[in-house]
Amino acid sequence: MKEGCNDLINDVLVDSELAKKIVPNKFKHTSKQGRIRRQKLLMAAKKLSERHNIQDITLVDICEEADIPRASAYHFFPNVEAIFLALRFLNYIDTLQALEKIEVSSFDRWQDYITELLQQSVKLFNNDVTKTKLMYGINSPDFDSSDYEDQVDHSMVGMLFEKLSSHYNMESFKDIEEKILIAYHMIHSIFSLSFKQYDEITKEMSEEAVTAAIAYLRCYLPEELPLK
Repeated sequence: MKEGCNDLINDVLVDSELAKKIVPNKFKHTSKQGRIRRQKLLMAAKKLSERHNIQDITLVDICEEADIPRASAYHFFPNVEAIFLALRFLNYIDTLQALEKIEVSSFDRWQDYITELLQQSVKLFNNDVTKTKLMYGINSPDFDSSDYEDQVDHSMVGMLFEKLSSHYNMESFKDIEEKILIAYHMIHSIFSLSFKQYDEITKEMSEEAVTAAIAYLRCYLPEELPLK
């Protein structure tokens, strides 16, 4: 998440229907000063998470790093978990927006498109330690919103299916979204294992994820999908 994303925070965390479902407290429209303070808290949390285990970071630590009184911080986040949930949501938005830019039509085969998605995902995670810690770290906070993961997973899988459907005739594969969701979880299991073992998603583990996902999807998709 870049420092110049005030507008993203305001628009996404305040207006997004997905955000309203997964963020513990309801984000309200605030003054310009309020948005700046919210941004400072998020960036302070991100900066601290680059140096420390997320589980060890307190609201006091974040407030001190952001130079914002704790009493003021409560206007934006009820607790430290809410701050990291907001960061995790913004990381998801960053990832989704980056992967949406990859066009299926740029590749000769659906397998090559899936491979590119995975390779770009690995780059995004390995270039942002906070993103990877919040997704795969063993010390990441246990969020109260039980359906957060489902909301994010189905949104990502839905994007992938829509991309495929924009280029290929998917009418005969209407149940494939369920299979893509399974492949999605397979990929994340391999990424998680890699991060726990090596503190990054290694090239070898990335290749294993590609192999596993494509091999599984080949059970339900032909080698050559019919073009639209």
